[in-house]
Amino acid sequence: MKTRHFVQTVTVQAVTVVAVATAAATFAAPAQAATSGPQADVQQQVDQVTATHPGARQTGPGIITFSDGVVLTIPAAGAAAGVCASGAYCFFQYTNYGGRKLTFRDCAPNGLWQYLTDYGFGNSTSSWQNYSKNTVLVYDQGTQPPTSLWTENPGGESTYTGNADNKADSFETFCG
Repeated sequence: MKTRHFVQTVTVQAVTVVAVATAAATFAAPAQAATSGPQADVQQQVDQVTATHPGARQTGPGIITFSDGVVLTIPAAGAAAGVCASGAYCFFQYTNYGGRKLTFRDCAPNGLWQYLTDYGFGNSTSSWQNYSKNTVLVYDQGTQPPTSLWTENPGGESTYTGNADNKADSFETFCG
């Protein structure tokens, strides 16, 4: 009878040790995720952009705000940057509003010229949304004369820029 009791005790202790080891591994995993994986990749991208664009600063996880108020959102791999906010117009890296998102809100009555290359986004647009009251004319400055690629009318959007894919490097915005 005592032997049986002893065996049961050892079994219970072994199960307890296994349970404690499993719990320790489970709770240790999130700490490791902070230094590797998708979020670490996003932070590396954020660090690269802020290092190469004076005045750019990180304002949230995967979010960079440039000195002129333009916002770059860098989502984790496989995640979406989200839709363009009301009052803004956005350029997206991939089709169907995927990848990085560059958000603008400014305009000028006689047209405000801006360059996507100033934000590391030249020749990197595959879709767009315009939820502002502004009209945005998008160009390819790499041709002579510059080529008009598309017009973003207020409330408009496009899941794919077609033949203009990854050719946009500048735009002019007119207040609506």
